[in-house]
Formats: sequence, C-alpha cells, structure tokens
Amino acid sequence: MALEIKENMLLAPYTIYKIGGPARFFAEAASGDDIRYALEFATNRALPFVIMGAGSNMLVSDGGFDGVAIRINGGEVRVDPPADGERLVCDAGVMMARAVLAAAKAGFGGFEWGIGVPGTIGGSVRGNAGCFGGEMRDVLESAEIFDVSQNSKFKIQNSECSFGYRDSIFKKHPEWIILSATLRLKSGDADAIQQEVQRITMERLGKQDIGTKCCGCIFKNTAWEREDTDREKLTMQFPELAAFVNQSHIPTSFLLDRAGLKGTRMGSAVISPKHANFFINEGTASAEDVRKLIERAKEEVHKKFGVLIEEEIQYVGF
Repeated sequence: MALEIKENMLLAPYTIYKIGGPARFFAEAASGDDIRYALEFATNRALPFVIMGAGSNMLVSDGGFDGVAIRINGGEVRVDPPADGERLVCDAGVMMARAVLAAAKAGFGGFEWGIGVPGTIGGSVRGNAGCFGGEMRDVLESAEIFDVSQNSKFKIQNSECSFGYRDSIFKKHPEWIILSATLRLKSGDADAIQQEVQRITMERLGKQDIGTKCCGCIFKNTAWEREDTDREKLTMQFPELAAFVNQSHIPTSFLLDRAGLKGTRMGSAVISPKHANFFINEGTASAEDVRKLIERAKEEVHKKFGVLIEEEIQYVGF
C-alpha cells in the first residue's frame, strides 16, 4: 500500500508548540520505504521538503510551508544479540524516551540522560541533542542514511558525523535523511539504570515546564570560544559569570534570567518563570508572537552583556 500524501494539512497539531499553518502536502512515514516514497514525491515535483519528527525544537510559520512536510513517526527498536555487544538499533521516528526505556530494560547504560530529550532519534542525531551531561555523539555508533540527491542509501560512522555542540554533518547536508541509528551502550544493572532514568525524570520535572506547549530550549548555550565572549573581559564586568569560567559554555538561560526576561510575553507566548530558555504557548500564541519574543530576548541579552545569543530552534516556512 502506497504512503498516503495529504494536501493542505495544518501542521500545528503535529508540533509541540501547537503553532503553524498548513503544508501544501503532508505525509506520515514510519519505515524507511515510507520515507523514501515521500522524498521521491517531493523531488519528482521539484518541491522543497521538511522533515518533522516529534515537532519539538521547531517553529512553523503562521503561513505554513509551501512544500512537502514529512513527519517521521514511530518505527522499531531492536536489541542486538548480547554476543555482538550492547547495541540498540532504532528507526529515526522512535521517540528518545522509548529508546531510553528499551535500553534500560535490556540493562544497557550510558543513555539514561536521553530521557530528558523530547524529540525523536533521527532529530536528536541531526542536532547532536543532549542534556544532563550526555550527547548523541557519546552513544551513536552509526546511522543509516538516504541521500535524496543520489537516490541511494549508505551508512555513516560516528567519526564521520562532524559532531559539534548542537551540530552535525547532517545540518550541512540537508539531502541526507537519517533512516535509523545504531547506539553502542554499556552493559549494566537494569534496576540501577532504571532508577537513574527515574532520578533524571524527577529532576526535569523540578526544573523544566514539562507537559506545557513548549518546544525545549529556544537558544543554544553560549560558547566561550566565540569572539564576543572574552572570558577575562566578561567575568571582570559581570562577576556572576565566573561560575561558568571553567565550562565550555555559558548557560543561555542564565543570561536570559539576569537580563530580567522571565515572565516577559508577546501575546500568548511567555518566557517561563521556571526556566528562562523555555518559551511557552499559553494557548493561542502565533508564530509571530514567538518570533517577536525571541527578538526581544536577543536584544535584551545583547544590551546587558554585549553577547549575541543564537537560536537552537528550527524555523519552518519563514
């Protein structure tokens, strides 16, 4: 049965923000064959395409997307035989939480932090997602890729992914679509691993706006190595930044907080009073509300610290 391609589908229901206009065409794909069919549909019509996973870390324009929106959703999680090492093979549309729980049940450790990432495996590999001290580059062994430009599949190893902070080779090659990922984990005690997953979950609940219309962090953390973040100059001018001087990044939530932005709003979009890098849709926020709030935050942080903060969120249809 061929994949169903729908026309003029509203994208808001498929994003965590519940914001966004219609896509000219829309497809929900779970298997590699489904994904390839949807991509061929787009390329045969010379239409742009966008890959959606869980719809986290994404802001869709109020005007929608004049192309093919492909939602990669679901798929399988497979545990390799123990004799072949502690490997977990996940289709791109598998939610991170589902993969973490499958790993924990199998007694595979080193991936507990992934419970804090609200997206899919594919999106997490593409953005080198991370939290609680872990990143995808720490656990990815390889990924299966479909190259739209060549209409062919290939496998890429971790060492070839050019992983950086919230970055990877996949952002430089939008024609490379992740079909699945193989994670190499560590053998451990299943009960202890599950307890660590629960501990991280409780810590998230205390610090983040879980369950709200919030797509995660809007901005990347701010690297010290940038030209506009001179450690000596900034820490002399702002002594409170000395707490992060031995880290690679300044938490952007700290900069937003110290700029007095918690609780700031545009329409129904508001900066969380709990975590300043979380922008919440309180019900009827538009994409334009969120964009204006992002610009206000960038202006205020630059005014106070002289630092230009950079978005982590992906814009679609702008």
